[in-house]
Amino acid sequence: MDKLSPIIAFVVFMGVFVLSRTPVRDFLESWVALEGVILGLASLVASMGVAALAAGAVLYVSRLITGE
Repeated sequence: MDKLSPIIAFVVFMGVFVLSRTPVRDFLESWVALEGVILGLASLVASMGVAALAAGAVLYVSRLITGE
């Protein structure tokens, strides 16, 4: 499980990043007065943050399961 959990976390990171791009962009567009490149960069950073939290949760749960 120790060798498999980073791979699973990476797949989760990529999946959450791809799936959260449009909802995050729509949310930022409706709540903050951003446009164009600034909106794109803000949604990129926010999506990366959400994906990093999800990948970190996967790694944390794998550590809890393995008992480290």
